[in-house]
Amino acid sequence: MTHHVSRRDVLRSTGAAGLALLGGGLLSACGAPGGSSGGGTRLTMFRWAGAQGEVPKEVGDAFAKKNGVTVRYIEGTNAETFPKLVSSVQVNAHRPLLNLGFFNAQSFAQGAAEGLWAPVDSKLVPNAAKVLPEFRRDDGLGVYTVMDAMGILYNTDVVKSPPKSWLDLFKPEYRSKVTTWDAPAFAVNAVPVINKLKGDGEADLSKGIDVFADAAKKGQFAGLVASIDQLRKQLVSGQVVIAPGFQGVAQPWIDAGDPIGFAVPSEGVMAFPEGFQLVKGSSSEQLKEGAKLMNEILAPDAVSRYSAATATIPLIEGAELPARFRGKPGFQLTAVRESLQLDWGRLAKSVQQATDQWNSDVKAHL
Repeated sequence: MTHHVSRRDVLRSTGAAGLALLGGGLLSACGAPGGSSGGGTRLTMFRWAGAQGEVPKEVGDAFAKKNGVTVRYIEGTNAETFPKLVSSVQVNAHRPLLNLGFFNAQSFAQGAAEGLWAPVDSKLVPNAAKVLPEFRRDDGLGVYTVMDAMGILYNTDVVKSPPKSWLDLFKPEYRSKVTTWDAPAFAVNAVPVINKLKGDGEADLSKGIDVFADAAKKGQFAGLVASIDQLRKQLVSGQVVIAPGFQGVAQPWIDAGDPIGFAVPSEGVMAFPEGFQLVKGSSSEQLKEGAKLMNEILAPDAVSRYSAATATIPLIEGAELPARFRGKPGFQLTAVRESLQLDWGRLAKSVQQATDQWNSDVKAHL
């Protein structure tokens, strides 16, 4: 990345609420300065909630037992945890909230621009070399492990035919039955996708936000969601019948029998890479042990198990897509390669301006 976003800008864009939360003891999760107690290194790892967090915890627990370290976990979403990480670095750059974590592409890019991530040492993380060539990062700041596909989620009891276009989100027949995520979570709320369909790029999301603003004024949205569980409940109940969402998130719900479908829009799915990062400001021992733990998480077998648990596409050579997903179009790498690709670096730079516009033109009308 060639541009710079100040910590103040990132903090404003992600919300200042994290500072207040830190007073409740979250900073203590990283342990004492130096990250060790009684001779053992202590690591704090961020893992996503639900099925996304199961395999990382299994690997982390096994690593801790084998290597004599303590691994603690912060479970949540990027929307919750990334602002808290930024805030912790604001308070003390040498005492970050966590030492390594699993962040989505927007947080990945924002953190890279802000200098939050520590470089990945290839000697300690040899499995990083197994990332498929087209998904490797030249800057070495973290590693992509899997790819999800964002499309349209819908209630199959109400919406009898799968939605065909991203613009179906704004059809009058779904008025007051649509939801999405609040800013600054533009990686997941479909604004950049709609912006692209309107002919603009990630450096300026105005055209996409204008579409959402017009819809908000017409009462298109039931509100905004703040968690995956909330989205699921609203879709199942029929409070919401259509929303942007991820294949990997929806598949476990579909497997459980929920009346939820995942539609691949005619314009293509949005490619959504996910990966692990080490956090700068961690002690040298934390970075060393964190890198070794990252290597275990990137092992093909672990990535295969993660793919099976989360319905995502593995990006590690030797990792296998589960057999039950191999015949589905949305799980093919070709689908992702032909998908709507975002410039995450430019998106990170535009977050503050886009959030301001979103709050005044969209959120104010909900």
